[in-house]
Amino acid sequence: MEDLVFQLIDACGLPPARLEGEDPVDIDPLAHPGHRPGDGSPYGSALEKAVLNLPRDGHLVLECAADEQCYAQVWHRPDGTYQLEYRDLAPAEHYLTRTVSAEKVVAALQGWTAGGAGRRDAFRWESIGSWFADS
Repeated sequence: MEDLVFQLIDACGLPPARLEGEDPVDIDPLAHPGHRPGDGSPYGSALEKAVLNLPRDGHLVLECAADEQCYAQVWHRPDGTYQLEYRDLAPAEHYLTRTVSAEKVVAALQGWTAGGAGRRDAFRWESIGSWFADS
């Protein structure tokens, strides 16, 4: 039931709440030195177009040029929702969220390419690092 509530909130497209005096263009304090998207990653309107044109069951991966353990990806699931993930330098730092809003996915991925922390604010992220731990 809780997931349905978040899906409905996502569908409204409301921006995340900001605290009074908070800088809306903050830099991600967790981004590692040298964080930047790889040369093949789409930017700006090309990134928006890539997300909006993802077919169901299609995916898009944005790799970090500085470290192969750093990336962001989206999967347009067969049910029409979007599964958004990012990893920061180690398998233990892998996070996942889902949304019905392509616009929020675009904003999050554009924030990732810019190194901004705001990309995380609009979602409730689940740590899935344990999925990748060695047994």
